[in-house]
Amino acid sequence: MIRRLHHVGIVTANLEAALSHYAEVFGCEVPRILSVDKPRIKLRTAMLSIGESHLQLIEPESGPGVDDLKGGGEGTIFEIALEVSDIEEMYHRMKAQNIEPVDFVGEPLRTKFLVASSGNRYFYLPSDKMRGTLIEIYQVMYQSPSQVKSKQVRD
Repeated sequence: MIRRLHHVGIVTANLEAALSHYAEVFGCEVPRILSVDKPRIKLRTAMLSIGESHLQLIEPESGPGVDDLKGGGEGTIFEIALEVSDIEEMYHRMKAQNIEPVDFVGEPLRTKFLVASSGNRYFYLPSDKMRGTLIEIYQVMYQSPSQVKSKQVRD
């Protein structure tokens, strides 16, 4: 079951400048920057918490996102991530509809989901099956201490 919009991924040519800008505008903490350097993917990214959702800033060097940044420019929306309560259930639902879940570079999965460095689970739905939009399916398995603290303050 889909729970909510988890994050929107935006490409940028300068991650530090984008983080500084959005953190100042929205009054958020500047998160840590993660580097990804794998075959067919090289990028830096950070997940900015905005309320109960997130803005993922992506500075692509090679692989997915590079053409989006060149074609659309700074601030182009790259992906939309939907949070689900059960990623395996969503995997089977997509397969039943002939939608093949893929990884970040568009390759079919060898498992039902991928695991992020945070421990959260995810996969992508190819944009050609989603009317031109790259959609990430995301299951939160771990919340950062700031997310837990923020939730406790609201409750």
